Amino acid sequence: MQAKELEFLIASERNSEYPFTREDSFERKLRRHRKLHAQLGELLDTQQRAIAYLERVEMECLLQRAELTPRQRYVCEQYLNGLTLREIGKRMGISKQAAAKTLKFALLKLKKAWRTNPFHGLAEVYRLETTRYSGRR
Repeated sequence: MQAKELEFLIASERNSEYPFTREDSFERKLRRHRKLHAQLGELLDTQQRAIAYLERVEMECLLQRAELTPRQRYVCEQYLNGLTLREIGKRMGISKQAAAKTLKFALLKLKKAWRTNPFHGLAEVYRLETTRYSGRR
């Protein structure tokens, strides 16, 4: 039994003169609460999956439009994974400055693709719209 349910049970035993604390009404309220909570959880899970899908579409379109070379893509991925430019350079057999230059050109391409991306901000708009109307019935 959860803490809130236990507190409600203790309160209902102490204040048994009130009709809303009877055992059967408590069970009905508890069932209704669990049902609504389950529906809300399913709704939120569906919204999160939709947002994740839209973000994935947005990123895939961005990467296609940027037309990164395999070397630029590798440097970006490794940099986003937390490696330093020195470590990336060691792995590729190039200097730290060469890795930095590759990253710089990749970021320029990504920025340009981001500005011209037709799906720019689609996931954010969806997130705002779903949170805007989710509280109303």
